[in-house]
Amino acid sequence: MNNRLLKLAQAAPFLAAMHEARNFTRAAEILKVHQTAVSHRIRAIEEMIGVQLFERTTRSLRFTTAGDILCATAYENMQELEAAMGRVQAKRRSTTIRVSVPPSLAMKWMVPLLVVAKQSGLDISVQAQTRLVDFTRDDADVGIRFGLGPYPGLRAIRLSRSYMQPLASPAYIEANNIDLENPWEKPVDILLDHATESDSIPFGWAEFKASEPSFIQSIEPISLFDRTDLALQAAINGLGVALGRTLLYENDVKRGFLVPLGDAKPCEPSDWLVCSYEFAETQKFRDFHTWIAERVQCTTNPSAEV
Repeated sequence: MNNRLLKLAQAAPFLAAMHEARNFTRAAEILKVHQTAVSHRIRAIEEMIGVQLFERTTRSLRFTTAGDILCATAYENMQELEAAMGRVQAKRRSTTIRVSVPPSLAMKWMVPLLVVAKQSGLDISVQAQTRLVDFTRDDADVGIRFGLGPYPGLRAIRLSRSYMQPLASPAYIEANNIDLENPWEKPVDILLDHATESDSIPFGWAEFKASEPSFIQSIEPISLFDRTDLALQAAINGLGVALGRTLLYENDVKRGFLVPLGDAKPCEPSDWLVCSYEFAETQKFRDFHTWIAERVQCTTNPSAEV
């Protein structure tokens, strides 16, 4: 910001008051300052920009075009700043915890937990977002990210170690006579989340194949999806075999919708709880962290149900 803009910004309350009051006396009353303070500041701005803002006579004051533009703009900006401050204060008073999560995690895991959260006394709002949340600009308080972590500039806590698990419906397993003890003895129909497979995070069928010697078939999917939950839903409907990861498939297995094929394989990326360092110091974060860590433990280790 150059020196001229800085001085204009500093004079914005005076310009805004003039827009609202239309005279120096009333503007001074709005600002709770002496009238000379207003007239001196306005005069200084006029000298700085070399343009007259008002046409003055002994009986009246009229805005010039430049004065009307600058004062109206200053007033609008002050109104926006006041509204923004109101949102900041409302956010601080709110008991709602705004959680940003990837869409697949929202649908498969987070949304089903909202009833449990309410029973635990937590008011959680889920924001399903594919992009990484910017805590300095967005409304989210905290996020869950699937990646390698940690994340510079953010408080980051690993929630769990992640595993890759191929899954199919009971109907598909029966129809294709799949041996659960040796599921890779013959080719299966691959369902692929191409968004996950194409990003830089090392998770997908290629990584699973590298970790499972008995999986020797080529990875040629019969269907492509752009989200893991969609691939898992297709597997539930009997279309083929999808590759799930920790927190996304356990509930479907528990309900009998999907059956694991072979052993789960560990993968490098994990689910991370992330937020600003400022929010990490709040009681809201401590309450949410305790609760979400318990839910992760219950999902990955059902015997630890609390």
